[in-house]
Amino acid sequence: MTLLLIFGGLLLLSLIGIPIAFALGVIGLIGILVSPVPLMAVPLMIFNSAETYTLVAIPLFMLMGAIIEKAGLGRILIDFASSLVGWMRGGLAQMNVIDSLLFGGISGSAAADVASIGQIMITEMTRRGYPRNFVAALTSSTAELAILIPPSIPLIVYGVLANTSIAKLFVAGIIPGCILAAAYMLLVYILARRNKWPVHEPFSMKRVATAGMNAAPSLTIPVIILGGILGGIFTATESAAAAVTVAAFLVYVVYRSVSWKETLDMIVITCRRTAVVMLIIAASGVLGWYMAHQRIPQQLASQLLQVTDSPALIIILINLFLILLGTMISGVPAMILVVPVIMPVLERIGVDPIQFGVIFAVAIAVGSQTPPVAATMLLTCVIAGITVEEMWRMNRWFIAVTIVVQFLVSFVPELSLALPRLLIR
Repeated sequence: MTLLLIFGGLLLLSLIGIPIAFALGVIGLIGILVSPVPLMAVPLMIFNSAETYTLVAIPLFMLMGAIIEKAGLGRILIDFASSLVGWMRGGLAQMNVIDSLLFGGISGSAAADVASIGQIMITEMTRRGYPRNFVAALTSSTAELAILIPPSIPLIVYGVLANTSIAKLFVAGIIPGCILAAAYMLLVYILARRNKWPVHEPFSMKRVATAGMNAAPSLTIPVIILGGILGGIFTATESAAAAVTVAAFLVYVVYRSVSWKETLDMIVITCRRTAVVMLIIAASGVLGWYMAHQRIPQQLASQLLQVTDSPALIIILINLFLILLGTMISGVPAMILVVPVIMPVLERIGVDPIQFGVIFAVAIAVGSQTPPVAATMLLTCVIAGITVEEMWRMNRWFIAVTIVVQFLVSFVPELSLALPRLLIR
């Protein structure tokens, strides 16, 4: 009952326009007021929840994404992706998927992906005759690959909440991310055949080599992040610092594509984006303490296991709940609210926290595309200049594909666990 009141209160406050960070804090504070705890402890709860060293990776990766965004490296990656798949039917659409896969491994943010290459892709594909609602749906959906391909901001937050290895989470997202990209490409191929979309250019190994050479410096960023972590050179947080250093070297020395005035803009963008995430995390400390004090996670686990003792059915129920929650509350707040509650249930049914992190990441991708919240979808609608209704007619097919991959990852643990077991000891 208490958990339902918490969810209901958060949903009500969100619907009337209260920012989610304040909504989390208000609900938590109400809980504290009815508990035998002095209010003087609240500032300490807020401070402790945001004081984790691992969270330093968030502003660093945010800064790296802002650098890449301002430098316009998306155009270089678009050219490289075009050389790889431009020969396929609907090649420009296939290029969109590949480009998002590459850019997600550099920016770590779906919003950065849409903001950086969304306008370019939407304008070019529309000019070539692709339906605008298809282009918008494709761009918005493929941007969510950044949630799975390292570095991923939601996976960092999940790692802190679940007290599990962020390095393993980064590696765990690679295979599911590639499967999701392949699923999108298959859907694009089917639509391209049905609508007779054109082949844009013949395959040329010379062009692949030239475009690859131009893109190679940018592609060193994900290599450094993953290589440093897997080689034991960096922690996940240290890899963020290394990635920022490499990104800055590329845009100031190699490409020389950013002015000092734009540097100030990048810092401001980073501060704003970081402030949003960190304020949510800090405010959640109060609510988190209250739920732990009331033993809500343990009560939920006990009640759920009384309903059914089938792990498969519990996993299905959790997935359906995550999809529903994602339509109402955006990714990071949903993680902060759900992870502490769900962890005891996962322990009882034997689901690995690393696997669940990937499941949750795919669920966030579904929620970011499904109204009413649909953060990435709404941003893409603005960029494309179309209504939500127009985009939904095409976007629902991409959402369906994403849900299929979510359940696939849920019931085939090795998709997310094989690489961490192989590469990280």
